[in-house]
Amino acid sequence: MNKIILAICTLLLFSYPASGGSLDALINKNVTRSTQSYQAATLSPTVQPATVAQCWIHIRSDRQQRLAREILETLMKHRYQRGTIEWKPIQKVDTGPQRSQLRYFKRQDQRQAQEIFEVLRALIPQIELSDESAKYENVDWIKSGHYELWL
Repeated sequence: MNKIILAICTLLLFSYPASGGSLDALINKNVTRSTQSYQAATLSPTVQPATVAQCWIHIRSDRQQRLAREILETLMKHRYQRGTIEWKPIQKVDTGPQRSQLRYFKRQDQRQAQEIFEVLRALIPQIELSDESAKYENVDWIKSGHYELWL
């Protein structure tokens, strides 16, 4: 490691023009360029990558499996304002709401939930949009972009 640093310093010293400028200026210039290259190659800590929304589909009977797959195929063809949605595997559950619902859990997801709901309503006319944010807004383990489709 020390040999590499010594070699770099030697190259800098011998490649530095004898006329004009100081060694400090050259070092500062190289440090600035290196910093800019690093920042361009990595994300700034203030810029977070967009999270992919996720939707879980819940069914209560095996008879709903085909319907769930058809809905899933239709929904996967759509792109939404906030980007794509990762559709989780269909889950069979013992209990659920009496009517089909699309649930969202964070207030900031209302717009995307409405977009998904409009597509679903063409497939399931009696579906309801259920805002669960009052109960789950401050729950940390449920992130923005979490949706559940209950059939």
